[in-house]
Amino acid sequence: MILNPWYDLPGIIHAGWPTSPESRRELTPPCRVDLRAQGIDLLFRHDEMAFFFTDRTLAPRYLVNPIRYFVTYRTFINYNLIGFVSDRPALGTIDEPDRVRFRVERIVTVESSDASGQWVHHEGREAWLEVTRTSITDYLRVLNPTLYYALAFYLIGCENQRYFLVEFYKAVEAICNVFGSNDAFLDALKPFGVEKSRYKDFGRVSNDVRLAPLDIGRHAPEPGAPLYAVDLRNLLVEPRSREVLESSTVFCRQVIDAYIAFLVQNSASSSGS
Repeated sequence: MILNPWYDLPGIIHAGWPTSPESRRELTPPCRVDLRAQGIDLLFRHDEMAFFFTDRTLAPRYLVNPIRYFVTYRTFINYNLIGFVSDRPALGTIDEPDRVRFRVERIVTVESSDASGQWVHHEGREAWLEVTRTSITDYLRVLNPTLYYALAFYLIGCENQRYFLVEFYKAVEAICNVFGSNDAFLDALKPFGVEKSRYKDFGRVSNDVRLAPLDIGRHAPEPGAPLYAVDLRNLLVEPRSREVLESSTVFCRQVIDAYIAFLVQNSASSSGS
């Protein structure tokens, strides 16, 4: 899974050899997403995502990373089994749902106690995340360099925990820059849930050098400032560390989601006029 405070992969039960299909995580029931308008059949099975190219041109191949980024972003699942197939399943032999379901575990906080005292730990509860075919096609229709960079920066931050705050800030900054100013950015995305107060809070946490700077912040602290060390080994347990991770993740994803919705709405308006 990519770095996040809410979900983890489900446990794996070995039913045979470790490399056999039966021993792999059943994250997604076998299914196909019809993206033939883009020259692709997108296939899922177990813990695999595969591409079958229905177009002989190079264009569909340039969509592999953007699609992988989007699916990873929406599901938190960091696919490392991504491939290409030369033969696709015959039509009618595999489900073609309007939404693909992904089995994960929701991380819940559990308080326990015994004679020695109380403690807190985290456990997983089965949960399902969904990605609709429409969300994928809408994303591909409005995909532009800004959106691609924002997703890339966000995922880089998830891969490199030491720099998650820096990379999340770059993701937000990439989208903000396209509007020309902070005010224009907030005005454009306010209808889609981006609030000025949260933007300020995010900037304060990321850029503080004087009051309560973080050791994972974007800038070196001023002399004598009370530097706070984020505990990367216990991000979900240590309260201040979890708060930084959760608030920055929520806002970064909120901005990316809002920008996608903004682009989709503008695209629909343009095509209707």
